Amino acid sequence: MAAAQRWRRAALAGLALCGALWATAPAQAHLMAAQKGTLNVVGDAAFLVLSVPVSALQGVDDDGDGALSVAELRAHTDAIRSQVQAGVQLHDAAGARPLQLVMLDVAQPENDPQAAVRHLVVMGRFALASAAATGADRSPPLALKFSLFGTGAGERQQDITITRRAESQWARFASGQETQALFPAAADLFALHLRLGAAHVLGGLDHLLFLLVVLAAGGGWRHLAGALTCFTAGHAITLVASVWGGLAVPPAIVEPAIAATIVGMALFDRWSHWRVRSVPGARPAGQALRLGLVFGCALIHGLGLASALGTLGVDSAHLGWTLAGFNAGIELAQLGVAGLFGLATLALRAAMGPAAPGLAARLASVVALAAGTLWFVERVVQIA
Repeated sequence: MAAAQRWRRAALAGLALCGALWATAPAQAHLMAAQKGTLNVVGDAAFLVLSVPVSALQGVDDDGDGALSVAELRAHTDAIRSQVQAGVQLHDAAGARPLQLVMLDVAQPENDPQAAVRHLVVMGRFALASAAATGADRSPPLALKFSLFGTGAGERQQDITITRRAESQWARFASGQETQALFPAAADLFALHLRLGAAHVLGGLDHLLFLLVVLAAGGGWRHLAGALTCFTAGHAITLVASVWGGLAVPPAIVEPAIAATIVGMALFDRWSHWRVRSVPGARPAGQALRLGLVFGCALIHGLGLASALGTLGVDSAHLGWTLAGFNAGIELAQLGVAGLFGLATLALRAAMGPAAPGLAARLASVVALAAGTLWFVERVVQIA
């Protein structure tokens, strides 16, 4: 009985999929938004609807206008279908499952049915291995591969919403992140975003440079531990507020602000050092003031980290595990950098004497000041 119900659902979904293109011809322009798609898993089948940029296809744009006309679609249907099947694959316990029953159409504006368009609407069906066929007591694991990225602005990523019974997942595909597990276990999701968080820190020069400026000022291990704690707390607050609370600040503001934090932190440290050496009886700027500055800068860096996480894709159904993993990866990477910095400081002191770390710290501030200023100007100019 259960098997019959699954087949009935699959058949109904298939009929709905195959009929949607023809039954809604007047509304083709609204069938699927650009760079969007849906994948509905029903029983032993999965039904796909998505929008593919024409620039992702090879040898189909005969007139070279960057768009696809009805005539070009008809002339190259087989070639387009083959490229779509190669670029969109669903993997289950039995391996790669090819896209079947592929239907293609161009969604012209309603007021110009013959107009060429820059996105192609694709519909198709995947046949999946059933739990009974694999001897499993639950649905086999799935992974989706998408590699049909265009060359135009905004065409280098694809958002796909995946559903299966009451489960829902949103996945973002991009270059370097072409395959994603569907409905992953919580532990797998945590591990994935832990790696992504660490990779983002280690690959972000502005984030690393700010961290090195914070560490280079010294002040004893208690102050360094306090600075790292303030940095962690600051970016964790805005990361959670952005992803969970909906706080949104445009990258056009965030990116120059991150560069400004590097400049501000380096200037503060140079000013503190100048006061100690040039003003009789002057004391270094209070540690509380510096920790407060680190915390404030970290709030800004958290906005950048949230933007990066949003680019990778956030599934609202597993938001807690996603945030926990990404933040843990960030902290592990920062602790690793701090550990390496401590070892380098000890080695420098042993090789060149006790004054060497202070000289290196001043040099780091100068480099950070120059690099931060350059990045700030570049990012402001890009916005303008």
